[in-house]
Amino acid sequence: MFPAIWSNRHAVALILIIGILLTLPVLMSIVGLPPRERVYSGIRVETGTGPLDEQQIFEEKGPVDILFVGSSLLVRGIDTNYIEQQLSAQLGRPAKVRYLALKWQGMDMEYMLMHDFLEHRKARLVIMNMPSLALSGDSPHIQAYRWMRWGEFPVSTSSLSIRSRLAIYGAEVLGAPRQLLNYLRPNKLVQNKALVAELGSQHEYGSVGYYGSKFVPEPQTPPAIPVDSMIAHGPNDSNFTFDREALGPYHIYWTQQVGTLLRQQGVPFAIVHIPEDIEQGMKNVPERMYWPEVVGIPSTPVLGIPAATLFKQIPADQYDNYFYDQHFNDNGRELFTRAITPAVLEVYDKSVR
Repeated sequence: MFPAIWSNRHAVALILIIGILLTLPVLMSIVGLPPRERVYSGIRVETGTGPLDEQQIFEEKGPVDILFVGSSLLVRGIDTNYIEQQLSAQLGRPAKVRYLALKWQGMDMEYMLMHDFLEHRKARLVIMNMPSLALSGDSPHIQAYRWMRWGEFPVSTSSLSIRSRLAIYGAEVLGAPRQLLNYLRPNKLVQNKALVAELGSQHEYGSVGYYGSKFVPEPQTPPAIPVDSMIAHGPNDSNFTFDREALGPYHIYWTQQVGTLLRQQGVPFAIVHIPEDIEQGMKNVPERMYWPEVVGIPSTPVLGIPAATLFKQIPADQYDNYFYDQHFNDNGRELFTRAITPAVLEVYDKSVR
């Protein structure tokens, strides 16, 4: 059997290679990072909407009226085309409504998306969905290695724990070779805009039944819901609860950075709750924390509809027909979008007035 290290020369070479890999994020920052858009084109379309995000941030020009930012819950929960149509009618001009998202939840990911967009374009209103209980850990986003780069954002992480800072650097070490390779050999898929848009919408989940069951088309006309009841009036609003399991320090840090950036940019902000399958029969909108206080923008509107209200006309045994897992399928997406849109338009009108 051959020894693991054949000679002192081999030992030095191995140490040198490991040292280069461990310091590659810093070395790339010193030499000059590849263009930021190359980070997005390196994100596999199967795991998110990265190439579509790249188009929205770096290629499309001009301001947007509403920018939605979030996870796959938002992609499957909000029909931006419908909201754009309704906002256009309200404004008397063509409106622009866009979304940025990646699969899986994390406030570091949402900060990154919003930061990159606001660095290149303007938004008159940003709306986010905040992490649900599905986010159980307190560490970097599961895809952070695809987009975290050393020295990227003008944000100090010195207030984070050593463990969190090491986790961030570990993600940067893991992702640096991949990002360098993607710069040398770009992803050609992003040149096909039709394919990128198709995959970015996650349309493949639209006509799918609950956990693989047969898809059953259901009514998508929501009940009449007063707009005022869909917007929280403080932490004690009877239609909302803000006392579920709090985020850990890592994600609270990035939530606070979201607020800091929005204040610096002077961009109005709102939060929307996307219902999940486990909310059947709930008479309150369940949120983990009172987000306006965490973000540091007390005037932040929080939008949501209790599942018991949204589905009050739907028989209990048909509830699952609006989901494909915890996410909405097309039934749920259109039902929720049509219900929440009047509140979105109300918040937009007050924000830009």
